[in-house]
Amino acid sequence: MIENSDWSDLETQLQETKELLEEIEQRFLQVQRASHEKQELQTQQEQIRSQIQEFQTQEDTGDRPHSNNSSKIRRRPNPKNGQSSSNSPKEELQHQLQELSDRLEQIEADLESRLLSWNSFREPFWQIVRFVGIGIIIGIILRSCAN
Repeated sequence: MIENSDWSDLETQLQETKELLEEIEQRFLQVQRASHEKQELQTQQEQIRSQIQEFQTQEDTGDRPHSNNSSKIRRRPNPKNGQSSSNSPKEELQHQLQELSDRLEQIEADLESRLLSWNSFREPFWQIVRFVGIGIIIGIILRSCAN
């Protein structure tokens, strides 16, 4: 026969299992969202890199056929913003690329920190401590008996 204390223990363990399952489900959903966002950011990053390469090839091919005087005129800074008109979109794209890289690093760090938490290592850690301690004690006892 099963006693009431056995039922309450079973209910407690079942409740703990449900809570752990909900926590795992939340982590899973979070990982899915972050991976999707990471893929989107990587796609945007590649698009921006290709646009930067297009600007570089346009600048390279655009400067060659012209004489030095026309290229000097083209690179003269605008009086309004103090930046060159040909480098402004390129610099803006490089700035966006840097922001995307920073965001990707933040997502990766967030995922690593959330997936590797103390709660996931707590039980195995204490199991290791317990059995290593027992092993050391047994080793000391056997050594003293052997002498």
